[in-house]
Amino acid sequence: MSAVLEPFDIHGVVRLSSSAEHPHPHVAVFGSIHGNEPCGLRAIERLRNQVQGGSLPLHRGTLYLVHGNPRASEVHERHTRGGTDLNRLFDYRFTTDLPSAYWTYEHYRAMELKPLLDSVDALFDLHSTTAPSPAFAIASPLPASQRMADALGLAYVTHGWDGPGLLGDRVVIAPLTLRGMPAVSVECGQHEQLEAADVAYACLRRGLDYLGVLPWPEKTAPIACTRLQLRAAMKRPSASFKFVRPLSSMQQMAAGEVIGRDEDITLSVHRNCYVIMPNDGVEVGEDMIYIAQPL
Repeated sequence: MSAVLEPFDIHGVVRLSSSAEHPHPHVAVFGSIHGNEPCGLRAIERLRNQVQGGSLPLHRGTLYLVHGNPRASEVHERHTRGGTDLNRLFDYRFTTDLPSAYWTYEHYRAMELKPLLDSVDALFDLHSTTAPSPAFAIASPLPASQRMADALGLAYVTHGWDGPGLLGDRVVIAPLTLRGMPAVSVECGQHEQLEAADVAYACLRRGLDYLGVLPWPEKTAPIACTRLQLRAAMKRPSASFKFVRPLSSMQQMAAGEVIGRDEDITLSVHRNCYVIMPNDGVEVGEDMIYIAQPL
């Protein structure tokens, strides 16, 4: 079935439909919410070219292919210069807490994307990491999201990001969670790894196959999946704080093992755990590492 390709009334969004009636399910795919994470956008562009060229006919539904933060991509930075992290704004608290005179491009972009987030039936959000990392899924607490994450064929699926002090209500999957709709983020590897785009594409194809939108005949054998529950986030306490050694996502650490230190503070893990998305280069007060344990 030939796809109907249309520009959409939101900048950076392309709509691909299986028919002119724009049937459900409506599925949004986000790439490059952070401008220094190109893998998701590369996967989206690959998919778009194949669907538009007719080699991948949509079986049903409507796809919204979203370039999350185009201006940040132009400067290849996490967010625009002088801006803020777009993927921490989707709770929309800034609409009441921050006068619009202080809004950055990312605040306006979050508002521009809101009608889409309030209407789609499912969402995939594609990212990459600063530290070395195997690919892993971030599932919302909804059972439907967890089933969708399981369909991606990844070795790790993480849960519990909605816990106190974590990211759950601020990221792009949150508006769908509030509406009871499935949404999954995927960390596809390290930023500049060329393979990260291939991982993103494979996850996207498996996810769309699961939803019945775009069948993928390349079925893979089930793999052993480690399910992890987020327990805590550690924030960078000072500008001089550094990890004592390089860390990678899904690295296991033993209770009492030192993570890092500065002139005054030494931080250790208090339990046997996995560490996720370690980054001691974040701003002071931001999350520099997440602590998880097997479910």
